[in-house]
Amino acid sequence: MALIRVIDGSGFRGGRSAIAAIAVAGVSVAAALAAHVARNRDVVVSNDAAVVAADPQAMPTVEARQTVSVRITDGSLEVNPSTVRAGPTNFVVTNAASVPYDVDVDGPEADGEIDDLAPGQTAKLSMTLRPGTYEIEADPEGPGPERRVFLTVRG
Repeated sequence: MALIRVIDGSGFRGGRSAIAAIAVAGVSVAAALAAHVARNRDVVVSNDAAVVAADPQAMPTVEARQTVSVRITDGSLEVNPSTVRAGPTNFVVTNAASVPYDVDVDGPEADGEIDDLAPGQTAKLSMTLRPGTYEIEADPEGPGPERRVFLTVRG
């Protein structure tokens, strides 16, 4: 345990040794915090302070946003991966076809769309997915077949 002593200006004569002691104390605190995180993973560090929770379940969690790639060509509609977990999701939609497309993502409690995606363009659609089956539909603006694929979302 590091002991930090506060000395008022009237009797302070520490010079370089005092600065070194403060630096060592700071490194010791940082090392102790890093060791605690490695063991328990229940520390949140903000710009202002580190907060240690006795119960890791009480800590707020940040879910990583997953990515689903959707590619439209003149002959197909591809989705990768075809199964994902529930939660925040980015759809990255690329139109590699020769005509513009409208893309709809329809599912339980969530719908999203990208209108008039020009050939050669890529667009991003962000949604929070719930468990179930989602239909991804690509409709050409003009002649051409409507395409559909399905995405499975697990809880």
